[in-house]
Amino acid sequence: ISLEERTDMELWDGTKGSGTELTVKGDVVMDGAYLGCSIAVNGVCLTATTLSPDTSTFTVGLAPETLRKTYFSTLTPGTPLNLERASEIGGRNSGHFVQGHIDGTATIIDKWE
Repeated sequence: ISLEERTDMELWDGTKGSGTELTVKGDVVMDGAYLGCSIAVNGVCLTATTLSPDTSTFTVGLAPETLRKTYFSTLTPGTPLNLERASEIGGRNSGHFVQGHIDGTATIIDKWE
């Protein structure tokens, strides 16, 4: 499904209300990135709202629900992050087609090495 135009809604541009933005530096994910592309940050699929190729940074908006369901509200500058570009159609996916959308949360009950 592709939404190319819809005149009864506006993309939130940050000028009304309040929101949270996250700016991330990542060289590899900037290759081929475009405004509106999906970039997974620590497994959470987010939409690039600003791209700065000169500094290899991109910005994403964090909705209140994203902040409630992730630990993103506790991030501090310098926190290491895992970044992943969206899969290309026809690319290898190792038998899985995974999106970083949050469907639920869980509690880790055990960890071993």
